[in-house]
Amino acid sequence: VYGMDESGFPPSNQGTSRVIGRRGTKTQHKQGSANRENVTAIVTICADGTTLAPTIIFKGHNFMTKWADDNVSHASISHSENGWTDGEIAAEWIEKDFDRQTKEKAGGETRVLLMDGHSSHYTPELLTFAKANNIVILGYPPHCTHALQGLDVVCFAAMKQAWKDEIDKFEAEHKCQIGKEHFAGVFGRAFLTAFTEATVLAAFEKTGIHPFNPNIITAQQMKTSLPSSIVGALPLPMPSPV
Repeated sequence: VYGMDESGFPPSNQGTSRVIGRRGTKTQHKQGSANRENVTAIVTICADGTTLAPTIIFKGHNFMTKWADDNVSHASISHSENGWTDGEIAAEWIEKDFDRQTKEKAGGETRVLLMDGHSSHYTPELLTFAKANNIVILGYPPHCTHALQGLDVVCFAAMKQAWKDEIDKFEAEHKCQIGKEHFAGVFGRAFLTAFTEATVLAAFEKTGIHPFNPNIITAQQMKTSLPSSIVGALPLPMPSPV
């Protein structure tokens, strides 16, 4: 059983920010800005505690060989116009990255791949290849990845902290921000720090995927969000007569 997800990594620290959330909740989700350039990473974990080599997607029209410098995590390097995953990249990923890294281990047995519902994950090209190669694609129910997707629940929190730490080290040593030619090295070191066997096993256990435990997800986690806006009772200012 495998779980795949993408996450964006800004090439510099954005400072400390605070969010408001329910007391007692360890992880809060915050929507990031779309105005800064992120680099996207596709990460895939396995229920046996292993992690596949990641895929890094840069924003750009053409591939630059220097983007692969110091590639300590042996990541595949790709690019798109906006630095995000699209249908073409996802189809290429399942064939050239996922299948190649998992086929021998599977030994002819079925591989189950869990992914979120993004449209790029369900193109005819990707699904056709999966069916032909005994890969069963399972999607999470809508609006449930915060509880069911192990990468979100456990792994990416550890990765974002390791990423911040590696950025701090790089900037202190080189007195500059990370360029695309530095990204693979800095990212790779954070990746190798965060994606340990213990972290990956915890990701599957805490979401009840493996060992299978349907009771681990509570009704409270699946409740629809309630409105939390407050309507002010203060008197409204009178409109100007002009």
